[in-house]
Amino acid sequence: MTKKLNKLLFLYSSILGILAMTVIVAYCIQRGGRRTEEIQESLEKEEEAEIDGALTDIYEENSTDSQYLCIPLDEEIKEEQISIENNLMTRRLTITISKLKKDYFYSHKLSGNIEQIKEIAYKNNVGVSKLIIAYNDILEYESAFDGGHLYISLVPPREKYDKIVVIDPGHGGNESGIRVENLIEKEVTLDIALRLKRLLDNTDIKVYYTRTTDENKTMEQIIDLVNGTKADMFLSIHGALEETDTSMYGISSYYNETFFIPNFSSVDFAYLVEENVTKNASAKALGLKTGAENMYLVQKAEVPVALVEVGYFSNRQERILLSKADYKDRIAKGLYEAIIAAYQQLGMEVGK
Repeated sequence: MTKKLNKLLFLYSSILGILAMTVIVAYCIQRGGRRTEEIQESLEKEEEAEIDGALTDIYEENSTDSQYLCIPLDEEIKEEQISIENNLMTRRLTITISKLKKDYFYSHKLSGNIEQIKEIAYKNNVGVSKLIIAYNDILEYESAFDGGHLYISLVPPREKYDKIVVIDPGHGGNESGIRVENLIEKEVTLDIALRLKRLLDNTDIKVYYTRTTDENKTMEQIIDLVNGTKADMFLSIHGALEETDTSMYGISSYYNETFFIPNFSSVDFAYLVEENVTKNASAKALGLKTGAENMYLVQKAEVPVALVEVGYFSNRQERILLSKADYKDRIAKGLYEAIIAAYQQLGMEVGK
């Protein structure tokens, strides 16, 4: 009897030990996730502080009429040691140069006469130098390297590109959007946008994406990008939800009824989106709808805009479809064909 009791006690102790360990591991994972978010937030704040505490003594404005920034470089620096990244959403140009002395720019100052420059920050870490240039407005850059100097000019996107489209995969980051069972809106919209990107990458259209990763952008940032680039069209991808009627399914496209330009308006673009997506996906067309007053992206865009809802997350069948790669490919193909058709309507040929 004693042996049996001991066995039971041992068994119960083991079970309690496993449960305790499970709780501890879950807590550590959760805490680790929070810590990751805290680190990311800290890095974002640090990046923001780089501009606030910019080292302006590495730049001297000259009196010439030059419209470029001149960055002097050691003659041993090769072009392949330089990389340039432009983030129009945050209005920052980051120039990364490897194998440059830490204090190089204190004795070799940047010069130029670019009015658009707001601030310049400089930091060096383990032989890698970074120049972070904050600028006003929404601007693109052009660069030239002559072996000893790097020249950067900032220009409006319209001066550089003939065709411009802005694509917004709805939500992102801590804004998940609709979540039903294992289907999350921010993941579906990004997946569709990346599939669409693979198609558009083979054209001569300059496409700006509000995000290509799981990050959140404010609606103000998105609209600044849309209006600042003077895009030909703006496409925002979302999902739909109907809590009271789960039988509701299909695709809807919203437009701005007050914005109009000759030959091509928001309703024209929304029509092409609705037509091509439903055709390619063999889906039900719920038709065009005017954007409500609270649909910020639709109402504030000063270019032809279409906000497409690619399906109802509240409908079981559409949830299954939106979880399948092939179905999302077909939606992306429809969006691609809508954009190509829009340029045809504008009388512009899309090159490949």
